[in-house]
Amino acid sequence: MKRALVIVVLAYAVMFASPLPLLAQDADATPQPTPSDWMVYEDPAMHFRAPDGFRPVGQRQIDVQKLTDDPTIVAAWVQPDPNHPRRLVVEQEYFEGDYQAFEAQLESSLRDQFDDPFFKGKQQTKLRNGMPAEFMEMSSGSGFNVQKFYILLWADGQRGVAILLQTQLNDLDGDAARRLMSDVTAVRYPVGRDQ
Repeated sequence: MKRALVIVVLAYAVMFASPLPLLAQDADATPQPTPSDWMVYEDPAMHFRAPDGFRPVGQRQIDVQKLTDDPTIVAAWVQPDPNHPRRLVVEQEYFEGDYQAFEAQLESSLRDQFDDPFFKGKQQTKLRNGMPAEFMEMSSGSGFNVQKFYILLWADGQRGVAILLQTQLNDLDGDAARRLMSDVTAVRYPVGRDQ
């Protein structure tokens, strides 16, 4: 019984821990405007609204010129339901190819970050406004440490963007996960426009 309690406590701690400090400031950082709605992440080329029931962790905008080839979390939310804890993040990285090439690059990056990742259910799709995208599922870990991720990704000409929904195994199916990530639109990044 004690071992089960320790495992549950550790699992919740991992689920609610932010993978990167979202509000950390570097020496070159410019002050960010405070969002009028913390449930919405918006920049010059995308708009995403987190679903009801989630709580904001933080968000920031990064100039496309400062993005690197490594995924950077720009917004995060958690659903603090003890029976169904979930984490939702928006990641961006510098990328000039199409969404299919970005999918290959993101999958390679995720393989480096997680133990024994298994990808399935890859489907070409479109965002709410018709932007081409891809949806896929990933599971990682073993035993009590299995995590499930649902990933919606696209490329906007300057960036690769991914929305990742992390859940417990068998918490959601793909259709339910897609509905939770469906309030998103994107366009080609307007090159030369200041944020």
